[in-house]
Amino acid sequence: MKRQTSVLIGDILNDYIPRNSALGQGLLTARIRKAYSQAVGSQAAAATMSVSFDEGTLRCRISSSVLRMLLTSNKDEITKNINAILGAEEVQSLMFT
Repeated sequence: MKRQTSVLIGDILNDYIPRNSALGQGLLTARIRKAYSQAVGSQAAAATMSVSFDEGTLRCRISSSVLRMLLTSNKDEITKNINAILGAEEVQSLMFT
């Protein structure tokens, strides 16, 4: 029996789960949360109390006001890094509260 080339499970999910379905939106939100953690670093990710994504807007609730101001001043760069990690322009705006 000849072995076929391997395929990543993420590629299969993207092919078979409609993006506009609830499951597709949930998977996208999970990918965006992971990309956010990578883009801001572990210390800022640990200070982030909640992350939500809806219609192109990523909303992040930060526990430290000093960190919130630092992240707000760098939000364009963070948005660019998140989209680079995702490989698509998913996040249009980023809000820190």
